[in-house]
Amino acid sequence: MNIKLNPLAKQISTLHTAHFASSKQTEGKTASTTNSDRVTFSSKGQEAANSNIETLADKVAAQIGTITKEDFMEQIKQLQSKNQLKVDPYRTVDPDGSIARKTYFETYIGQLIKQEDSIKNYYADAYNEAVSSTIDSLSFISGKYLCSWSDYFDPSIPEKERQWTHHQLYAMLTDTHVALNDPYALAASGGAKTVTQMDKIAKQAVKNKLDMLLKEHSNY
Repeated sequence: MNIKLNPLAKQISTLHTAHFASSKQTEGKTASTTNSDRVTFSSKGQEAANSNIETLADKVAAQIGTITKEDFMEQIKQLQSKNQLKVDPYRTVDPDGSIARKTYFETYIGQLIKQEDSIKNYYADAYNEAVSSTIDSLSFISGKYLCSWSDYFDPSIPEKERQWTHHQLYAMLTDTHVALNDPYALAASGGAKTVTQMDKIAKQAVKNKLDMLLKEHSNY
């Protein structure tokens, strides 16, 4: 886990990544062994279904002279709808979930990399100025952005922006990770994305990927 220091609030923020629990087979459930999708019943659900079927059979027997085929089929349909479990529509194209996991992580990490690249591009000119300075690069950025008594100090830059600039340039010059919640470097792109926003985008990417595979599969 990478730890980032917010130079303004003087707090440590962490970069969180999503973790998926390994798939576990639910106790007491039976699964179809055919290639086609089938509903799956728990043992209790199966017992309830059997009981309801018996009740339905008794009802049909009592009304055998008046019940129509349409009425009978409708009651069967309602019984099935009540007892069946939801079938994963993507099971045929991603049976073990590996495609979903790979797509999620690539999309999530891709967003972090994009933010990092945007930040480095934003400070590229300031970085080049520091490395081409006649004095040590770290001493130069300290003088320009932090030390008001320095000959290199630039008072035209607002204090908070100077603090952020120094923090990010220090990271770039020492080959460490820049902070990804930079309000100045990311302002043009709408600001830093939250964990919730990146999670939503990654999940949508998974859905789009699996929908595409499902469409291709159905065309065969």
